[in-house]
Amino acid sequence: MTKLNANTPTVQTAQSNISFTKRIKSTVYEVNVYFSQTSKETINDKIIRLLKREVAS
Repeated sequence: MTKLNANTPTVQTAQSNISFTKRIKSTVYEVNVYFSQTSKETINDKIIRLLKREVAS
């Protein structure tokens, strides 16, 4: 078993997919991120859209 440093996430990339793990206390979180090759919306557009939706609700 590999010990993870709590301050440094392990990042693995394959094509346009990103996966990383992060240990916080005794819990290990694994995050997988996928980017669409056909998307017309930038990450900034997405964040602004999400923030507007959150403020409206």
